Amino acid sequence: MDLKKALRELQQKDGREPQSSAPVTAARAPLIEIFHSIQGEGRFVGQAMTFVRTATCPLRCLYCDTPHSYQAPARFPVKLGVRDMQETNPVTAERAAEIVRQVIAACEAGGRSPRVSLTGGEPLVFPEFVRAFGRAIRQKGARLHLETAAIDPKALEQCIDQVDHLSADFKLPETLGVPANGVALTPGASYAALHRQCCEVALRRGATVDVKIVLTDKVSDPSLELALAEISPMREKLLLVLQPVTPFGAVLRPVPRTDLERYTATAIRAGFDVRVLPQVHKALQLP
Repeated sequence: MDLKKALRELQQKDGREPQSSAPVTAARAPLIEIFHSIQGEGRFVGQAMTFVRTATCPLRCLYCDTPHSYQAPARFPVKLGVRDMQETNPVTAERAAEIVRQVIAACEAGGRSPRVSLTGGEPLVFPEFVRAFGRAIRQKGARLHLETAAIDPKALEQCIDQVDHLSADFKLPETLGVPANGVALTPGASYAALHRQCCEVALRRGATVDVKIVLTDKVSDPSLELALAEISPMREKLLLVLQPVTPFGAVLRPVPRTDLERYTATAIRAGFDVRVLPQVHKALQLP
């Protein structure tokens, strides 16, 4: 499938030309929400973070619990401490950074090196926004965490200089539905090479890297083994997060315990530093 074409179509659908043709200072993106949470992400689970969620995504994961992020609303909510406010889409990177500074001041005053997670949807649909937003918040002492499906290494290269931490998904074929452009992966194909390339981009930049693999009851052992083999050369430089799925949408059942234990043992035998982390915000009753 032509991922570059799919990403470009998503950008244009939101009323913008591809971000590469716009000056960095004018970079904009449609957002779904901005909020503060103690849920954290990956190796930072349980740590306070401000989350910025972009709209649109070229993929359709069967387990996705944020289908509302596929299309941008005219206005998006911001939780500013005990106060809620609405902002108009699309928003400039500078305005988004200012809102984030207000959220941090309201929820995390006095904290050292606040962490901001830019997630989605898929942020790499808007690489110039990621770069400008990262630069704006990092100038004020915050650290940018980019959470991505990691299928566009070229887009990542455009913004990686402003990213401190990369949380890269590794999508197993069994967990994917038909993507937004209607072209499914051919049997036996995967995004493995693109995932690996994104990790390599981040490691060259000096960012810390987590690779997250969502496990469902449909995942096969060979599929997981192939994924681990793809990123094995980098295993000493990244943290592997195995995430047993929280049933939602098309995924109706959790991963059996025996399967989860076997998958974990497989990753450990392959030499990875492994964490098994379900969706923490569900357990903490957070949004």
